Amino acid sequence: MGSSPSREAQRAAARERARATRKKQEDALANLTPNTLQIALYLRSDPPLQNDFHWALYFHRQASGGTKYQVENPYKVYMPNHGHTGGIFKENFLCALIKIASIPEDLHATFDQIVRSRDGDLGSIPGVTCRVWLLEILRQLSLRGIVHCDDVGILERECFDIGNRFSAAAAQNEQPRPVVDANLCIWDRHATGGL
Repeated sequence: MGSSPSREAQRAAARERARATRKKQEDALANLTPNTLQIALYLRSDPPLQNDFHWALYFHRQASGGTKYQVENPYKVYMPNHGHTGGIFKENFLCALIKIASIPEDLHATFDQIVRSRDGDLGSIPGVTCRVWLLEILRQLSLRGIVHCDDVGILERECFDIGNRFSAAAAQNEQPRPVVDANLCIWDRHATGGL
């Protein structure tokens, strides 16, 4: 007893949709410019709530992927969770990437050191959350001239606006997720081709 033709057609259509989604995600990754830093916003609820995102940094090192830097609190204590990813666009609940910097290769080690500099004392950051940690790291990167952002508070509001604009589409799993240039950060947009 085999499957009905309509059931087989449904399965074939589902496989084709999955293939098309993977292709969009792979193309989006390939279109990111190497050595660019993004803020990654993730949905935390469905339906999405306004201004309710998990915040992470994504440093796209090469065409095949990069490093995601984040802090999480799975046990009511914030802990660093940094690591390589080759599929940022395939990650569950990704809402948007916001480009904020281009980092020359000679600054990669310094950048990585600064991002990890608070890993051992997260509890000493007042009111620590993933967002508070990320903004603190951006302040440090800005002080060192690696990220050119005069006001991380304004950047935070811009990120909230971008996340809120794209959250409904992310909840509907529209692919690929958008990559948007931050207006506040000064860097070579012509070399990176953002929205």
